[in-house]
Amino acid sequence: MIQEILPKIKNKRIILFGEIHGTKEIPIMLSNFFKYLAKYEDFNLCLELSKEFQDIKLEDILPLAKKIGTSGLISGEYIELIKEMPGNVKVFFIAPNTIKNQGEMEKGLAENILKLINGKRTFAILGNIHASKNRITLRNLDITPAGFLIKQKIKDKMYSILFKAKGGEFFNNGIKRIEYNKDDSFDKNFDYIYELERVSPCSL
Repeated sequence: MIQEILPKIKNKRIILFGEIHGTKEIPIMLSNFFKYLAKYEDFNLCLELSKEFQDIKLEDILPLAKKIGTSGLISGEYIELIKEMPGNVKVFFIAPNTIKNQGEMEKGLAENILKLINGKRTFAILGNIHASKNRITLRNLDITPAGFLIKQKIKDKMYSILFKAKGGEFFNNGIKRIEYNKDDSFDKNFDYIYELERVSPCSL
């Protein structure tokens, strides 16, 4: 992944990773990517966790998430990712604490990521819908994703990457199977597609 993606994000200021929440493999892969990159530059890392978790002790986050219910956004693998980040990587939780609808969620994510534009690059790990650089219609719902809103502000300085699994299972309020579509029209909403052969449910 490292050598495949690094050349593509050269000169980009905000890089969005669109993921399937609740896998074991994606956060481990991203952790290795970020630890490698941190040897050469300082950067910001945004996670799609509610800002209310920012001031909670790291060891208390997963138990609390399990108590209130988790879609795989918070997992053992993501807690480990946070723990493993070097000191020159600043981690931010950027999901709004309260929202009324999808539109508020997308706007809140975009605003919180854009606030971090400074001398450092910013990476954000989001659900694949949020990371889309184009508008989406999903089950008769028109969505203007955070990725689209960010791209309108910084144009070609944003880059979006979709993690796409060919098979396996993930955890999202229960174990679910991957449904793979090789020619999914959704893929066009991203600058690059990174395929994984199989994924497995995250640790809770």
